[in-house]
Amino acid sequence: MRKLYAMTLVVLLSGVCSGAENEKGQSSSSSSNRHTWVVKAVRKTRDSVVTLKVTKKTSRKETVGTGVIVDERGYVVTNRHVVNGAVEVKVVLTDNSSYAGEVDFEDGANDLAVVKFSAPHKLKALPLGPATDLMPGEPVIAIGHPFGYANTISTGIISALDREIEMPNGITLKGLIQTNAAINPGNSGGPLLNADGELIGINVALRSDAQNIAFALNADTVQQVLSRRLSASRKLGVYHGLDVREKVVEEGTDRARAIVHEVADNTPAAAAGLKEGDQIVRLGEVRVTNRFDVERSLWDVRTGETVEVMILRSGREVRIPMKIDRETRTASR
Repeated sequence: MRKLYAMTLVVLLSGVCSGAENEKGQSSSSSSNRHTWVVKAVRKTRDSVVTLKVTKKTSRKETVGTGVIVDERGYVVTNRHVVNGAVEVKVVLTDNSSYAGEVDFEDGANDLAVVKFSAPHKLKALPLGPATDLMPGEPVIAIGHPFGYANTISTGIISALDREIEMPNGITLKGLIQTNAAINPGNSGGPLLNADGELIGINVALRSDAQNIAFALNADTVQQVLSRRLSASRKLGVYHGLDVREKVVEEGTDRARAIVHEVADNTPAAAAGLKEGDQIVRLGEVRVTNRFDVERSLWDVRTGETVEVMILRSGREVRIPMKIDRETRTASR
């Protein structure tokens, strides 16, 4: 197996950050021919893509990477190799505003990390889309900051699925999406989108000795890591008792569905009456499409508070109050 090279390894040698674009993204033409699927997908997602300007211990030179806001409270997913060893991280939004960020966690086994920052206004998060129904040959979009050229857009197709590569640090990444979209140093951590503007992957690596061969972590892997590392239990000690699995339907605005697979005994979910087969539509203020949504919906909940769970059961909408209780939570462990 040939070794492949993580993009940031090249970035450290080549890239000093350049300014972000200042286009409004609005077309002055009334021609519908210009409003292609690419334009629509980019407009839908662009405010969720950020520039990460990183200064590392090994070099005082500022390098650039990409990230995606996955929660409105300022949580950005990126690659671990973008922020590993960082002494300073700046998060730059599409309006060119800049904020200090800090690394929340790093997951070396999947080359993933999350950066947390705070902004004075509500942020736009990009939900993780489904990746179980991806098709070789379907069109994709990559957005990132190659060589410091902020918010660069490229298109291509899914070349293959379920690829496996060995990174320079010896870690083997599995289940990757291979694409021929133009990806270069600085695209690390950026989104790979499908034609509907759904986040199907996080760009992670390219072959430096070839053209049009690049790889992205699939969104299912990403949301599983996030749901584990940013679980309500880890962040706040809130244990809900839900084992949620994702189901994907072919059509519709919400193709990914969060289905209750199992409910643990003596937990808030069991006490509330949630059952296997229920589709969770909303938990508190968060619309739910996957297990990560379940976890982040409870980040602001405190012991003794009650949250409303909106579900579909046998095709009928049901609203169920779920009380987060310390004694019930403790008994479940």
